Amino acid sequence: MNKLAKSSIAVTAGIALLMGGAGTLAYWNDTIDAGTTGSISAGTLTLSNATAGTWTDQYGATIDLATFRAVPGDVLTYNTTVDVTAIGDNLTGTIGIGTASISPATAGAADTELAALLTDSASFTVNGSAVNSFTATGTPQAVDVTVTISWPSGTAAADNLAKLGSVSLADFAITATQA
Repeated sequence: MNKLAKSSIAVTAGIALLMGGAGTLAYWNDTIDAGTTGSISAGTLTLSNATAGTWTDQYGATIDLATFRAVPGDVLTYNTTVDVTAIGDNLTGTIGIGTASISPATAGAADTELAALLTDSASFTVNGSAVNSFTATGTPQAVDVTVTISWPSGTAAADNLAKLGSVSLADFAITATQA
């Protein structure tokens, strides 16, 4: 081994002993209190029904979903008032309907077609406006929600596919989602 390699090994061993082996090298550190006190609390987002909802047809007549038979051109409207409790400094959200709100009653072709027609046409308003967003106020807000489901009168071929179809509104739900 040459002299340069031997001296490199000796220097490396000496540094290793100084840093860890002998415990003579100290790393300085310090801590200071950040000066803040308190804690962070989480907000909340909840919905509750302020009033029972009602279903009406395009003529304003209250309907019973269990006995109503829809035809192309019908427009069904659901009206309710919900309390939105949104607490959070930067909380905003949207009101909508749940994804399973309009579903085929069975796996049959007519049920599936009718559910697709009605789901595609579903729209809603919040407090009379097509804007469906809200901002947290820290207290419950009464929000008027109107959901409109139309059976658009299309072509006879398309409408015939949904003839005698049935949909379930058993899981019809109003949702609030943080934006």
